[in-house]
Amino acid sequence: MKKFYSLIAVAVLSASAYSQTQTTVLSEDFAAYIKGGNTSSSGTNGPDGTDVYSPGTTALPAGVPSANFPVGSKVYMAGGMAKFGGASAAGSVTSKVVDLSTDGGNVIVSFDVKGWTSVEGDIKVTITGQASKTVSYTALMSGSLESKSVSFTGGVANSTVTIETTAKRAYIDNVKVVTTDTPLAVVDANASKAKLVKNTVVDTNIIFAAKADVKVINANGQVVKSAAVNENTSLEVASLPKGTYIVTGNVNGQAVSQKIIKK
Repeated sequence: MKKFYSLIAVAVLSASAYSQTQTTVLSEDFAAYIKGGNTSSSGTNGPDGTDVYSPGTTALPAGVPSANFPVGSKVYMAGGMAKFGGASAAGSVTSKVVDLSTDGGNVIVSFDVKGWTSVEGDIKVTITGQASKTVSYTALMSGSLESKSVSFTGGVANSTVTIETTAKRAYIDNVKVVTTDTPLAVVDANASKAKLVKNTVVDTNIIFAAKADVKVINANGQVVKSAAVNENTSLEVASLPKGTYIVTGNVNGQAVSQKIIKK
């Protein structure tokens, strides 16, 4: 679906010298999944009823299944998204073979997700040679997508990426797999002596707890805002897309990186 939602930034070096190289290995927006919808469980807005990986005699548009995910089960077209799973079965897709050894083998798998009329289970992500990781979410069919990501280390060449529901149904969109040369860690400012941001859940303004030169960094490692701030001053971020960002700065000589959620 040709929408952009900021995805979680899971790799930060330091506030004083942020530098990141990323290689996009795979990107899929399910634009070919044009039938059906994703805001209602029935009627014209409901998902298309055909499992795109077991289409039978039903004609499917070009690009379904996608070249990025040639293997799958119980996946349905849903108005530019993919609906994974059915009322009694989970759904899954597995990617084409990709090289996850670049940039030191640090891998970020990100995607947007929302549930059915209730959240029926977590999303599980698996890459070759690694233990699976599960992601929980709260967004429902009637609302907006929720941005999620998981990180792995030790990625290897000739890998595949599998995304699946652990139970029944969920909508998935905007899948992206990148490798990054940055160690996959986020500094927890709350665990340090220095605190940079007062409000970690942000509507229109970030409110700061200390004087610093700050940067706001998105999931692609891009600096989307920068400013010199003082204690109790704010930085306007109303124009930024919803999602999770990293705010970095140097507080009293200590590099601090703090995660915020933009509503």
